[in-house]
Parts: sequence; C-alpha cells; structure tokens
Amino acid sequence: MLKRLTIRDFGIIDNLEWRPSTGLNVLTGETGAGKSLVLDALDVLLGRRVGQEVIRSGASSAVIEAEVAPPGADEATGSVILRREVERTGRGSASVDGRLAPVRTLREFAASAFDLHGPNQQFSLLDVGEQLALLDTYAGTTSLRTEFSGVAGKLTDTRNRLKTLLTDEQQLARRRDLLAYEAGEIRAAQLVPGEEAELQEESELLANVEGRRVAVGQAWERICGGEQGVPSGSDSIGEGLQQLREAAGMDRRLESLVQAVESALIQIEDAGRELASYRDSLEYDPARHEQVQARLDLLRTLKKKYGGTVEAVLAHAEEAEKELTSLDSGEEYRGHLEREEAKLRAELAELGERLSEARKRAAESLSAAVERELSDLNMSGTGFMVSFGLIEGDDDLTLSDGSTCGFSRDGIDDLEFLIRPNPGEPFLPLSRTASTGETSRLMLAMRCALSRGGPVPTLVFDEIDMGVGGRSGEIIGKKLSLLAREHQVICITHLPQVAAYGDTQYSVQKKVAGDRTFVEIVALFGKEREAELSDMLGSLGEPSMFGAQELLARASAWKGTTT
Repeated sequence: MLKRLTIRDFGIIDNLEWRPSTGLNVLTGETGAGKSLVLDALDVLLGRRVGQEVIRSGASSAVIEAEVAPPGADEATGSVILRREVERTGRGSASVDGRLAPVRTLREFAASAFDLHGPNQQFSLLDVGEQLALLDTYAGTTSLRTEFSGVAGKLTDTRNRLKTLLTDEQQLARRRDLLAYEAGEIRAAQLVPGEEAELQEESELLANVEGRRVAVGQAWERICGGEQGVPSGSDSIGEGLQQLREAAGMDRRLESLVQAVESALIQIEDAGRELASYRDSLEYDPARHEQVQARLDLLRTLKKKYGGTVEAVLAHAEEAEKELTSLDSGEEYRGHLEREEAKLRAELAELGERLSEARKRAAESLSAAVERELSDLNMSGTGFMVSFGLIEGDDDLTLSDGSTCGFSRDGIDDLEFLIRPNPGEPFLPLSRTASTGETSRLMLAMRCALSRGGPVPTLVFDEIDMGVGGRSGEIIGKKLSLLAREHQVICITHLPQVAAYGDTQYSVQKKVAGDRTFVEIVALFGKEREAELSDMLGSLGEPSMFGAQELLARASAWKGTTT
C-alpha cells in the first residue's frame, strides 16, 4: 500500500507530502485545484514517460517520491522508497531504496503494487487489446499466453530464416560460419560445470594473501611469539601452570586442573606450530591470480553471449553442433528448418487451443460476475459477454478438429467485449454502445470482478464516476467501500454521494501566496467534512448542510450493517 507520497515542483505543486490511510481515501476539491495532478505524479513515479512540461515554472527539476509497502509486506519486511526525478535538461533518474534503477524497474514494481484507473484507462477498455489483457488477468492465463508468445516468436523466426534461405543462398554459408565459430569458441574454452564457483573462491583467497598473513602473524605473535620483555600467551599459561603445580603439591584436589591446563597448553603449542606453518606457506602468486581472473573473465564473456550459466553455454554449443551437422548442403538445412517449422506449428496449435479454451471458460464466469456488479451499479438488465472467433489465416495453424486459423503473439482468439444496454436488444461491441457514464461504471464493475481478493494492494480511481449522476453515485460509493475492505483505495470524485463513503476524505486546495500558486491536501473531519460535502451539493446553506449530514449518516449506517 501507499504510505507516503511526496511531490516537489510538479505542475503547480511546489512541495506536497500526503500520507493516505488504509481503506477508502477520497480526494475532493474544485475543478483545477490539482486533484488529478496528484495522481498524475504517482503515475509518473511508476514509469509514465513525460517531458520537462511537468516541471514547475522556475524549477530545475520535478521530484516525486513514495514510500510503499510491497504486496505481502509486514512490519518486519518494511517499506520500499521509490523516487523519480525529471530534469529540465532532459535527463532524469529513478531509484529504489536509494539505488539507481532504470524506469522500467519502477514500471514493473507498479504492476504488482498499484492499479491506476483514470479517464484514459477507462477509455482503454474500448481497446480490444486491453480487453484481452483483462480477460487473461481474470482467467489466470497470463503465463500460458507468455509461453504461447515465446513459441510464436520461434515459429516466426524459423519462417523468416526459411524465407531468407530460399531467396539468398549465401545465408547458408553465413549461418554455417556463425555456428562453427560459436561452437569452436565454446569448445576451445574447455568448460567444466561448477568450476566458476571454485575459481571465484580461489580468486578471493589470492586477493587477500597479505591480509591473512598479517592476521595470522599477529595471532601467532600473541599466542607463541611474544615481544621482547613481554611474555606470549603460551609463556603466561606455562608460568601459571608452574604455579598451579606448586599449589597442587599442597592440595591434591588441584591435580585434575593441572592435567587440564597441561592438555590445553599442549593444544595451544600445537596450534602455534600450525599457525607458523600456515603463515610461512602464504605467498602471493600474481601469475596465478592473473590466470584465475582471466579464466573468470572468459566464463563471464561466454555466459553473456550464450547463456546465464556454464551449463547453458555448453547446451548452446551442443545445439550449434547439431545444426552445423545438418548444414552439409542447402537442401539438408532447408529440411531441418521445415521440420522445425512443422514441429513449432503443432506445438503452437496445441498451446493456442489450450489458451482459447481457458479463456472461454473464464469468459462465462467473468460475464456473470460483471453482470452482477452492473446490477449493483444500477444497470440491472445490462448484459455483458465476450465474443470469440478465430484469427483469420490461410493455413497458419491446423487445430485438432481439422480447421485452420491464423495467430498473433497473444493467441489464436479474435475476441471482443459486447454489451447489451437493455433486455431484448442485441449484443453490440462496447465501443459502439456504451456512453461515458456506462463506460465508467463498466470499468468499475470489471475492476470489482477482477480485483476483489486479487493481489494488487492499492487501487487508484480518477473520476470513475465521470458521467454518472447522483442517484448512481451512492451505489458507486458503496462499491468502492466494499473494495476498500480488501485493498487500499484512492479515489478522486466530484460526487458527494461517493465522497460520503470514504473512510478518510481529503480536500485538495489550490492557494496563492505572493505571486505563486501551490497545492495543499487537507484531511477533513467533523464539521469541515460536512462543509465540504455541503459545498459539493451546491451551497453552504442549511438545506445542503442537512443533506451532507444525511449522506454521512446513511453511509455510516450502511457500513455498520455490511461489516
């Protein structure tokens, strides 16, 4: 969840720190006060590309920082500090817990920690590609789609190589030379699995010979050597032993202690001799150190080129040699590629059918879930379904029933979300039928169906109630409140009916000091919150104030009955 958001010199925001609470956080305020700017800053922090236009006038850079508790974190795990700086020079930086990181790292983190939905994301629901991604999220088929994409990439690569081979016979010779070079380079290295760890250990030992010699020498000096006029440890123990023997001559009960000390002294003297031998054996071998480092550098180079481990590099050499063997003639190589293509086509068809079947099963469940959510959102009778078809293609893939279809990197399905606004009407594409308000509520219904109990801890909605009237606003408020029981929810709203259901309400205020404009976020409680809701209802008069109190009371009563 988001614990803290700090924004400096971003748009009209000069220096702002906000600590949202758990549950449902609602941000309200006048149009243009900077509400959406706060979430824009969060979006930029989490990887959105922007230019210097976001930097506050007169500032050299904009800085956005967030303290985030990762998914599954507890008090012991702690928080992660994300920071991004956009400079007017065109440069910028990103960091995670103080360590520089590429912006894509922030983007990857965002996928697991945040789900942002503003007007742009709402309208992205009309995009077929976004619809496919949402269905895969619901179906849990993202990993299967990734596997399909990998095989599709291999098939495309194999077909391209076949096409190149048929049009350019020189490709055969170049391929042979490349494979021969790669296999020869790897075999010449005479790699041994497991040697890298041994070499790394030996390198570290060689690098700290002098440090070990000094430490062991000092240890030996204190235990056995002794400086001039200063007895060593063994000398002192020997003198103590002599005194103990004298005491044992007077009291035989001390004889067992005499034996124990004698044994310890013998062990210390033996250890001293071994220390001296170890010390004398320590000698830095620069030639061997250089040899070990050169070997490690070679291993790193080969891993970078051919695989992440020595075993992967050796496997690459084996594959290269196998293919090289088949390159005795262009016909043999062509046959190799054709067989590889047939194998990949069969594998891709099988994966595609599995992926399609899983999507269809999930689509039925998703349709029912979305219709339930829409009914709760005052759109009872609205139908939702996912239309499936096969991607057109001559004979790209042959399916188990003998039919053929095309494919993309995402599968074999040509699907689209359909909506039926009223009973008895036909289902039509969402992009042709949904109004702005319907799109907003459909996005919320999708989020509820996808996110309840899901892994993303923080859900962010920017004007999810856009185009929605007050009658439906209270329903949206209830829906967001239910989501907030399992997630941290942040919502910008202009509807008092939604704001009343917030666990914490914040007023975003634009103020002017001197000749500069700045933004503040103020938590509202008690009378201040009632006044804000009254203002959102239209005035600060007694009827509106009474209406605000009634909204808060109704929301509080509803929360109490649904706990």
